[in-house]
Amino acid sequence: MKEIIAMHGWAGDSNQWSTWEKIFKSCDWEWQASERGYKDISPHTPKWNHNSNQVEFYRVAICHSLGSHLIDKEVLHTATHVVLINSFSRFIPSGKENRPIGLALNRMMNAINTPNEIAMLRKFHIKAYKPNSISVKSSESNLFQISDSGRLKLKNDLNLLMNSDSLPIGLKNSTKVLIVNSEQDYILANQTKEKLTEDLINHLGAVPKIINLQDEGHSITKIKNIKKVKHWLEFEHAKNMVYPS
Repeated sequence: MKEIIAMHGWAGDSNQWSTWEKIFKSCDWEWQASERGYKDISPHTPKWNHNSNQVEFYRVAICHSLGSHLIDKEVLHTATHVVLINSFSRFIPSGKENRPIGLALNRMMNAINTPNEIAMLRKFHIKAYKPNSISVKSSESNLFQISDSGRLKLKNDLNLLMNSDSLPIGLKNSTKVLIVNSEQDYILANQTKEKLTEDLINHLGAVPKIINLQDEGHSITKIKNIKKVKHWLEFEHAKNMVYPS
């Protein structure tokens, strides 16, 4: 039994996983996507479909960016494998990189529910996909469908991001973890990525597997890179398939 629950990041939605879903479902993975509900999509918090009494099973949580802190804590705690895509424990790095990032986040916070909101979100989405392009249709749908309740969540979740300083709640020290970092990520500072790795080493007692993607930005779009994640789950960790006690 192989199942996945995916969680998008700040200002995203469950539709961003459409290519991932097609690839994994074609190889007999069960796929569910959590939905925060920033836009005109109903919030959704899926649970695992199967109990842990199966002969063998994968429960994989795939989290993008802030998604690792937004995903249901029980889902994360009971996952056998966790994939952290351009994610973080502490978003704002310490030291000299701290101030400009903090100021930029405060400007984003102040733009929500003002005439500057659309321009702020447009800039964020373009930056998140850079160096890859984002379709005009996809970009504009992210800008004009924010609901009133969604704006409140945007503010609350941005505040969560700004104050993050530890690994996501619920992550067990026995979980198999894959870090996926993009080398052209214009959202996360290098120090932020290093801090996540350091925190995971301390928590897991081992160095997690890291995949560095040279041709991607903060959002992963290329099919070949999605397949690298699938390959790690299906082959590199085949020997780590979980068996119930």
